[in-house]
Amino acid sequence: MKKFFNYILTTFTSILFIYIFVFIAILFLLLNRNFYYLHINYLNIDKNTGYSIESIKLNYNAMIDFLIPFSNNDFHLPTLTYSVQGKIHFEEVKEIFNNMSLIFIIVAIILTIILYYYYKKKDSIFLKKCSINCILITLLICFIGYLNFDKSFVVFHNIFFDNDYWIFNPTKDPIINILPQEFFRNCSIVIFSFIIIGSIFLYILYKLTKIKYLKLNFKL
Repeated sequence: MKKFFNYILTTFTSILFIYIFVFIAILFLLLNRNFYYLHINYLNIDKNTGYSIESIKLNYNAMIDFLIPFSNNDFHLPTLTYSVQGKIHFEEVKEIFNNMSLIFIIVAIILTIILYYYYKKKDSIFLKKCSINCILITLLICFIGYLNFDKSFVVFHNIFFDNDYWIFNPTKDPIINILPQEFFRNCSIVIFSFIIIGSIFLYILYKLTKIKYLKLNFKL
């Protein structure tokens, strides 16, 4: 029974860590606008759309300013038209980011309690298990996404949205033209990379904590 409890707790903790890593990655993508700027030339967005680089950046920045969690900005695109459905979609995305921010706080509190629990037990092996679990779960999701990114993209939106407003009409919502699917694919790669880096950090933390406990036991 004890082993089963430890297994469940470790798996649950791994999922919490993944959520933390994903949220940090999303904040990185929202705040690091240079990541998108690099795609303008890389994907030839200006040439493919006919918009100037300045106009592309201006509208992208306006969109991001609105999407930043709990910002007070109203949705508005300086030089691009948008439909009512398009505006609603961005409002729904922002609501998701707001909810994710609140959940992040709750997850951080729960993680702190769990970490304290293991600290009192002087048990660091769970960090190693969480590290392995995070990597395995991430590799599984990456493999599924790699098999068919387009299908995964659709499934993702069907899970988080109860309408089809995310299917933009380029005529009514031309902002979709400056947000090619390749950009979102690369965003997903960044998110998965953050999980892998976070997992490696957990393993390094396990090694450091293990050495600390060994030294402590040696002194005793």
